[in-house]
Amino acid sequence: MSKLSRRAFFTKTGALVLGVSLPFLAKAQDKTGVSRSEGDLHHSVNTPFNNGYHNAYIEITPSNQILFHIPDIEFGQGIYTAAAMLLAEELEVELSAIKVDAALPSPEYIVKGEVTEITWGSGSTQKDWLPLQQSAAILRTMLIQAAAQSWKINMDQCHVKAGQIYAASGQQAPYAQFLQDIYTLPIPKDIPLKKPDTYRLIGKSQPRVDTLEKVKGKAIYATDVTFKDASMPAIKTGLMIICPVVGGKLAHLDDKNAKQVQNVIDIVSLENAICIIADSYWTALKASKQLIIEWDYGANGVATTESIYKQLDQADEQQAIIGYSNKSEKIEVSLNASSHIYKMAYRQPMLLHAALEPLSCTIYIQENKCEIWSCSQTPLWTRDKISALLKRDAKDIYLHTVFVGGSFGRRLDDDYILQAVRVAQKVSYPLKCVWSREEDFAQDHVRPPYLDQVEAGVDADGILTAVKHHIIGPSVTAIWDKTLLSKEGMDPDLLLGIDSLPYQIPQYQLNYTNCDIQSIIPGWWQGNGATRNIFVVESIINKCAKKAQKDPIEYRKLLKPDARAMAVIDMVAQHAQWELEPLKDIGRGFAMAHIFGSYIAMVVEAEITVMSVVRLHRVIVAVDCGLAVNPDQISAQIESSTIFGLGAALYNEVQINKGQIVQRNFNQYRALHMNEAPQVEVHIVKSNEAPSGVAELGTIVAAPALAHALGSILDRNLYSLPLNKYLT
Repeated sequence: MSKLSRRAFFTKTGALVLGVSLPFLAKAQDKTGVSRSEGDLHHSVNTPFNNGYHNAYIEITPSNQILFHIPDIEFGQGIYTAAAMLLAEELEVELSAIKVDAALPSPEYIVKGEVTEITWGSGSTQKDWLPLQQSAAILRTMLIQAAAQSWKINMDQCHVKAGQIYAASGQQAPYAQFLQDIYTLPIPKDIPLKKPDTYRLIGKSQPRVDTLEKVKGKAIYATDVTFKDASMPAIKTGLMIICPVVGGKLAHLDDKNAKQVQNVIDIVSLENAICIIADSYWTALKASKQLIIEWDYGANGVATTESIYKQLDQADEQQAIIGYSNKSEKIEVSLNASSHIYKMAYRQPMLLHAALEPLSCTIYIQENKCEIWSCSQTPLWTRDKISALLKRDAKDIYLHTVFVGGSFGRRLDDDYILQAVRVAQKVSYPLKCVWSREEDFAQDHVRPPYLDQVEAGVDADGILTAVKHHIIGPSVTAIWDKTLLSKEGMDPDLLLGIDSLPYQIPQYQLNYTNCDIQSIIPGWWQGNGATRNIFVVESIINKCAKKAQKDPIEYRKLLKPDARAMAVIDMVAQHAQWELEPLKDIGRGFAMAHIFGSYIAMVVEAEITVMSVVRLHRVIVAVDCGLAVNPDQISAQIESSTIFGLGAALYNEVQINKGQIVQRNFNQYRALHMNEAPQVEVHIVKSNEAPSGVAELGTIVAAPALAHALGSILDRNLYSLPLNKYLT
């Protein structure tokens, strides 16, 4: 077997579908943001790096340092730590021995079942789990084999610990001593992975590997990028100002006075945007106030919140398609056998991503390459778009991924990076484009509004037996790529959570009517389609339980949940002491979901004060996410996503006036304040199932659980979000 194919094996191990060619040295950047020379950026796959070992993911240097080049984006979910744990476990090293850095985008990182390299859907640990363990286990085995051959002993006389190989005879050597020898060895087959009862790291809470550099302020985000090399030109700062109406254009610009502001360098205008370039953000901001701008808002300049919702109400339902039916064929579900039919309409508003870190992007276009420091959840697509925009070969585009201060789906779209590249094309120096928070909010690709019309049929005992569910709204997937729709035109995102219900509902049909809204750009939001679907489904069940005069948890058990669903139901009920009556004035709400391979059940305890203020007391969560790789991190993810979801459900709605997003900062777009945040208890089901998604689970069930709790106080069913509208 050739060296090339052996490397290919390493990189193809498990579900990873990795190419045989590594077009880059993944150590092409460091966390200082300093660009390296051209010669440093490339490395031939046939030549071991500096006598070390290197594949697309793992690099071991001659000094025995282990580097993990991760293609996943780290925006707070903790994947750097979880993935490092998987490698450290099988390589038999301490977690601190693994240094994690971001890989450059490459087709080698496209995993089976996905159309491009992508970080989304709470899927990082889920997809990394097996292949990373397998890669590390094979590498560990080959290192032992090389050592045994060198020492002329059998492999079973060797063991490894902390990056060292030990022989029964007392010999010992670091992994690095045998890096060259493994290239002459055959690839072992059927390497058994460690058994769960031998795990040192997995399943035990570990500190995050990126905590120290973050708390010390050393972590590099896009706005932190600087060049330490004194020979490099200074980075200029560009403040972006963009037409606030979708489809609008720049009609007139008077920048005479702005150019007179000291240290303003350039003012670049595009068809729909202006970039004021200066020596600092604050200088650019000062100059921006001197601009006289006239926009041509176009047809969308008259759009309002009301006109957008009116479009949903007036959508042609004759265009509806059957998106899902729990029959083997997509057939009409009949409610004729139902003893009673409930009709409901649920309305869910437009939402902002409102990440704490506004958008930014640093670019340096040179004669022979273009380097970008930013973050895209689809880095390979972004790289290729930049390549097409600049009419340069993709190999000359280096998209360096940096840390991100939250995303909630916003960085699945890369419009801002491409816009920054268009500006950078017009200047000769490295440029850092910055969107103010107000501009970030104004240009957001909002979660679109939806209208869900539901007919729910129950039997003589009030048990839900049939649902006809009709979704009306835009398709986010179609904005991305229409080829991802079904042949009938169904957006698969709108099925998320519906097609994995944990209950046995004999008949469930979901119809979809597409309703394009030209005045907004629809975008993915936290939890994708599941967030909106679970609000509807769980609210239906809670209503049916109330109509049947049954306890909502006992009612769900009558819907025959599967065993894992039953386990989280029982666990959350036990910890919430559901069998006891809640305290006076406290409302309790329940919701659950089976999504991203995981099960979550949540109980929210809330109160409405005499001042019509919602006071959140306690949230109890039970989650089955398979084997809990890093339990503390799982709890943190559930806690944060729950707080995010509760705030959105209670307060958030994007409003449109004259085609523009009204909310421009957190004073207009409420997040839960620290003193409003409830106590969140997270209880994890012990499991040996493969790990599944966690990051967005709390958000997905927060809205229906809170709506149920507040509805129990108000003695009514709540059909629309945000919920604070019911308090006035």
